[in-house]
Amino acid sequence: MADLKVRLRKHAHIHRHVYRDNVWYVLQDHVTGQFHRFKPAAYQIIALMDGTRTLQQIWEIACEELGDNLPTQDEVIQLVGQLNKANVIQTDKLPDIDQLQKQRSQVIRNKWLQQIKSPLSIRIPLVDPEAFLSVTSSIATAIFSRLGAIAFLFIILLGGVLAITHWEPLTENLSDRLLATENLLMMALVYPFVKLIHELGHAYAVKRWGGEVHEMGVMLLVMFPVPYVDASAASSFHNKYQRMFVGAVGILGELLMSAIAMIIWVSVEPGVVRALAFNVMLIGGFSTLLFNGNPLLRFDAYYVLADYLEIPNLAARGNAQVSYLVKQYLLKVQGLKSVTQSRSESTWLVGYSVLSYIYRLFVMVAISLLVASKYFFIGVLLACWSIWSSLLAPITKMIAKPVSDPQLWHKRKSIYLYSCICVGLVLSLLLIIPMPYQTYSQGVVYIPQEAIIRAPANGFIEKQWAETGSEVSAGDSIFTMDAPELIARKKVLTAQASEARLRYQAAIDDRTQSDILSQEVQFINNELLEATERIRALTINGVTDGELVVIDRSGIDGKYFQRGDVLGYIVNYDHLPLTTVISESDIDQVRNQTKQVSLKFSSSPNQEYHAEIIRQHPSSTHILPSHILSTEGGGLIALAPDREYELQSYQGYFRVDIEAENAPRQRFDERLHVLFEHDPEPLFWRWYRDIRRLFLRQFDV
Repeated sequence: MADLKVRLRKHAHIHRHVYRDNVWYVLQDHVTGQFHRFKPAAYQIIALMDGTRTLQQIWEIACEELGDNLPTQDEVIQLVGQLNKANVIQTDKLPDIDQLQKQRSQVIRNKWLQQIKSPLSIRIPLVDPEAFLSVTSSIATAIFSRLGAIAFLFIILLGGVLAITHWEPLTENLSDRLLATENLLMMALVYPFVKLIHELGHAYAVKRWGGEVHEMGVMLLVMFPVPYVDASAASSFHNKYQRMFVGAVGILGELLMSAIAMIIWVSVEPGVVRALAFNVMLIGGFSTLLFNGNPLLRFDAYYVLADYLEIPNLAARGNAQVSYLVKQYLLKVQGLKSVTQSRSESTWLVGYSVLSYIYRLFVMVAISLLVASKYFFIGVLLACWSIWSSLLAPITKMIAKPVSDPQLWHKRKSIYLYSCICVGLVLSLLLIIPMPYQTYSQGVVYIPQEAIIRAPANGFIEKQWAETGSEVSAGDSIFTMDAPELIARKKVLTAQASEARLRYQAAIDDRTQSDILSQEVQFINNELLEATERIRALTINGVTDGELVVIDRSGIDGKYFQRGDVLGYIVNYDHLPLTTVISESDIDQVRNQTKQVSLKFSSSPNQEYHAEIIRQHPSSTHILPSHILSTEGGGLIALAPDREYELQSYQGYFRVDIEAENAPRQRFDERLHVLFEHDPEPLFWRWYRDIRRLFLRQFDV
C-alpha cells in the first residue's frame, strides 16, 4: 500500500466540531447520508490525501507534523480501510468490481437487518423532498424568526391556561371517549396529519441553516403508517444549538398544534371539529410524553440530549462503555482503552445505557400487551420478539463473546466457570431459597351505618338537644326538625282521605265503583300513615351509645338539609370497626396463606399492633368504604373515570374486616397501614403468578 495514491470523493465533505472542549472532524457522505467522526490526527492524514501523494509520502509528512501524536502504520492502514469501506475515497488503482458488488450487497443486507431488528419502526423511503423544500424555504424563514418565537410562546401559554381552567371537562370520562370506535377511527385519520407537520418541521429547520433533505417516506410505527423525513444533514452543523433545535422542532410543533387545538376545543360547540381538536391534543401530548419527548428512546429527544451533552452516538458508546467496564474491572482484561474522555462522560454513558434498556423493554412489553388485548396473534408475536431481542439475544451474544472476542479468548474457561457459578446462585436465589413474603394494603377506621345520623326528610333543624362532644345513649333525643313541606303534605293527604271516604260512602250501592274507591281510600291512608311516621321521625333519637359528633361543631340549628344528608355521628371509639381492601391479585394469599396480621395508624406510624382477620367478604366490590383510600383522598386506589357512584374504584377489591384489641381508636376515617405475613416463598413463583394473572387479565381468559 506504500505506493497507493488516495483522495476523497467529491461527495464527501469534512466539518470541524467541538465536543466537550475536544476538537473532532465529521466527514459527511452526501450520497449515503452517513457521517463519520475522526480525531485531529486522523484528519490531518485525511487532509493530505489529495490524489497526488502516495501513502508513503503522506506517512513521511505526518511524521514531521504530528510528532508524538502520530498514528502507527497499522492505524493508518486501518483508517484507509475504513474510508474505503464507507466508499468515500478513490485510488489510482482500478476498482475491484467484485469487491464493490459485495460492499453494495452488504449495505443492502445491513439495512434489511436493521429493519428486522426494529419491527416497530420500519422505514420505507418514497420521495426526495429537496426541490419542494427549496421552493417553499420562505416558510422556514418566517416560522423560525423572532416574531415566530413570540407567537409560539403566546399560543403555548394561552393553550396551557385554557387546559388548566378546563381540565375537569377535558378529562371527564376519558377512557370511554378515547376507546370509542368512532374516536379510534378519527384518531387514525388525524395521526398521519399531525406527524406530517412534525416531520416537515424537521425538514424546514434543516433548510433554515443551509442543510439538505433528500429522503422522505413512510415509517410503520407499531404497524401503523406515519410519515418521516431524513434530517441527518443537521449532524454537519457546527453549532450544537442548531442541531438541538432541529431535533426538538418536532416536539415543539406538536405542542403548538396541541395548544391551537385546545383553543379550538374551548371555542366551538360539541361536534366533529371539537372531536378533531381533542384528538390532536391527545396525539400531541401522548406521543411527546412516551416517544418523541423521551430521550430513552432513539427519537427526537435522544438526539437533543446527545447534542446537549456533546456526546455523539450516545446509545452505541454507552453500550461500548458498559462492555469496557465489565472487561476491565470484572474480567480483569488488561490493555483496554475507554471510549470516554472523562469520568462524567462515563457516568452519562453508563447511566443512559442502563436506563434506556429498561425503558425499551417496558415499552415493548406494554405495546405487546396492548396490541394482544385487541389482536391476540399479533400481540403474541410482538411479545415473543420483545423477549428475544431484549433478553435472549443479549444472553446469546454474552455466551458467544468469550469465543468471538480475541481479548477474552485466553480467559474463556474462567469466564464460563464464573458465569455458571453466578447463574447457579441466581437460579438458587429465585427458585429454591425462600424469601419473606408480605402483602401490604391500606385500611380505614370507619363508622358503622347505624352510627350515622341522617336527615329523615327535607327541612330545617329546629332544635339540637345534645351538645357536640357530649355522651348520648340509645333513645336520647338529639335533633328536632321542622319540615314544612312534609306537614303540608300530611294536611293535603288528610283532606284527600276524608274526601275519598265520603265518595266511597256515597257510592256504596254501586259495587264496581265502590271497589275502586275502596282501593283509593286504602292507598291514601297508606300515604298518610307514611307521612305521619316521617313527621314522628322528625324528632331524631340515637340508636346507639357514644359521643355525638356533629358535622359542624358550631351547631346546625336553623340550617336546611335534604332527606338522607348526614347530620352527625354517634361514635363509640372503643368499638370502631377496622377494615381494609385487598386487590383481586392478592386476595388468594391473604385468604389462604396469612400467618400474622399487623397494622399501624397514620397518626402513630412508629407503633405497631397485632391484628387478626374477623370477616372476609366473599365477592369483590368497586365501592370503597372511605374516600381516604382513593388517590383523591391521599390513598392508593384509583377511582373509575366514568364512575356512577362517588367512591367507585376502577378495579375490583375485596373487603377484609380486621380487629386489634389493644389498638386505641382516637379518630374515625383514619388511614391504616396493614401488613399480612405469609409463608416464605422463592421469588420465581411469585413472579410466575403475577405474570400469569397479568395475561389472564389482559386477554380476559
